[in-house]
Amino acid sequence: MQQTNKEAIFDFTSYLDVRRARLEKALDFYLSERSESRESLEKNNWKPSTLYEAMRYSALSGGKRLRAALTIAGAEAVERAPQLKDLDPVELVLPLCAAIEMIHAMSLIHDDLPCLDNDDLRRGKPTNHKVFGEAMALLAGDGLLVMAQEVLLSYCHEKIDKGALLSVSLELCRATGPSGMVGGQVLDMEFTGQSVSEEVVRNIHARKTGALIKFSLWAGGALLQAPERQLQSLARLGEIIGLAFQITDDLLDVTGSAESLGKTPGKDQASNKATWVSIFGVEGAKAKLKEMEKEGKELIKESSLDNPSYPALQSLLSYSINREK
Repeated sequence: MQQTNKEAIFDFTSYLDVRRARLEKALDFYLSERSESRESLEKNNWKPSTLYEAMRYSALSGGKRLRAALTIAGAEAVERAPQLKDLDPVELVLPLCAAIEMIHAMSLIHDDLPCLDNDDLRRGKPTNHKVFGEAMALLAGDGLLVMAQEVLLSYCHEKIDKGALLSVSLELCRATGPSGMVGGQVLDMEFTGQSVSEEVVRNIHARKTGALIKFSLWAGGALLQAPERQLQSLARLGEIIGLAFQITDDLLDVTGSAESLGKTPGKDQASNKATWVSIFGVEGAKAKLKEMEKEGKELIKESSLDNPSYPALQSLLSYSINREK
């Protein structure tokens, strides 16, 4: 695609690197056993050090940080509430970004367990249960899930509207629980090995992968009290990116290698899971991606989120589709 001069000067890699570094620093702080409750435990000469080690192992193991990047890009793209206009939007959403990444790390820990996908490799490293054992991995995931809400509710800036914070917290629960990611995982299990329709696959992926991605983009604007028209655009774009991300994942499971992916390829095919590739084949899935990319670009262009000088949302859309790992 031919770029304008303004688009050409946008360094997407640097954009991600700078924001990822700030997120990693925040995550390191939140997972460093510094809260008052943990200090009280230390005074009694006891702290769950192995638990925190296991939590940090997965939450700080790198990764794409796509969900956090979407939250930040959403926050940067919208009109903010008057009391927030002079504040750094990245700083304002960092606790939210950390909470989202903690929940994502939980989902990976649990997904890799022998009772689910039974995987030995994640992000190029042994999976959590291979290092810490199944019981500790399960508890590390539980710890990250609950701590995510603790971080979100405890560390948000004092000028963030409490009603907006409560709304975002509630939607994070919905995106994570039975109506979102957890429910999608159950559907994935129940339809494994069955012949399914596009509607079923779309429903599985809209929950299992799409719900948290859609939430991430929407929440960056919602926490900063963006206008409803912008929130609606963010939500729809989040749906598009979530679906595109999953279709790309399905393709990479077939075409990628363990070295490039950092995880075991071919697992979906071997387990006879319901995927876009299993229904439409590789070429059909690629054609669907082109449709999603076109729709996403048109939505950004037609919405009030388009910023030619910093086309982060368009770059994130393209990244979700064209990534190789």
